[in-house]
Amino acid sequence: MAIKKLALLIPFLLSSTAWAGVIEHCPKVADIKEVGTASYTAPTVSGEGQWHGTSQGAGGPVVGFDEAIFKAHGEPAEGEVVGELLHCGYSLRDGGKLDMRFKQEGTVIKIKSGGAWEQWYSQYYCEDKTDGGCAFKELKRPTKG
Repeated sequence: MAIKKLALLIPFLLSSTAWAGVIEHCPKVADIKEVGTASYTAPTVSGEGQWHGTSQGAGGPVVGFDEAIFKAHGEPAEGEVVGELLHCGYSLRDGGKLDMRFKQEGTVIKIKSGGAWEQWYSQYYCEDKTDGGCAFKELKRPTKG
């Protein structure tokens, strides 16, 4: 019986350590600042780097989160998918749209498949409007040392 419990506990422990550390998410509406005409920034959860965005249209205040789009770089493995966050999309007061990008293009991240992220072909969509709802973890390249 003890072995059975241990066998059930090991995958849980491994999955939780894989997600240890800073969990990023699309910026909260209140954290997005217009820094120039149709140009926006927001801090990352980790404080390392920034979100950058441009609006389609004249700009203006951000009023709501629409969706996040993630492109998978392969098949899900053990409930996780590695890939790239294409953007977090927002609505502006004047009806325009804002695309916010995490750090720089090509930054590799992973998401948990299922839950808030719904797969459609090779992309995943998240429309969870709660703060922190579209969560992901940045995968950093190991340094040689």
